[in-house]
Amino acid sequence: TMTVLTGSSEQAAAEMEYVRTAADRLGIDVQEASKSYTQLIAATKGTALEGEGARQVFEAVAGAMASLGKSSAETNNALLAVNQMASKGTVSMEELKGQLGEALPGAMKAAANGAGLTVAELTKMVESGGVLAEDLLPALAKGLQEMYGVGKAENDTFVAQCARVKNSVNETMVVLGNTGVFAGLTE
Repeated sequence: TMTVLTGSSEQAAAEMEYVRTAADRLGIDVQEASKSYTQLIAATKGTALEGEGARQVFEAVAGAMASLGKSSAETNNALLAVNQMASKGTVSMEELKGQLGEALPGAMKAAANGAGLTVAELTKMVESGGVLAEDLLPALAKGLQEMYGVGKAENDTFVAQCARVKNSVNETMVVLGNTGVFAGLTE
């Protein structure tokens, strides 16, 4: 999927290496993160968020969730809301307040702060249907970075450390598999 989205296997490999590095730094499950990130890449392709903008949004949301000690499933729910906004191009209250706000405490406040608005002003704008995802999502990222300190230090919560251990075990299994050990065992 990433090869199709990026146009080359080399670029796909670079994107997957980015996800592995980000997952380790943020303390999130790399397999789940890669699924969510791939969906975000697809949703932002051809928009103002394509590329670095998508990375900033991904890291801000995933990093905030990790800082709060949220599970992979909860992080996926938050990123699903972001992906839906990016796919539709506009922001609805259901996605912003209902899905994202439920999964990520403070999401409305962070988005409003990042946009230089009050929550009431943002709510009114979103309800009128005039808020574009390519405008709101960078504001959300900025607000989450300020609110949760995402990117300032490595996440060191218990959940993050557990995710790192799981990622290391998965990576070890991939390396072992590539050596032919599993093929030999199955024969």
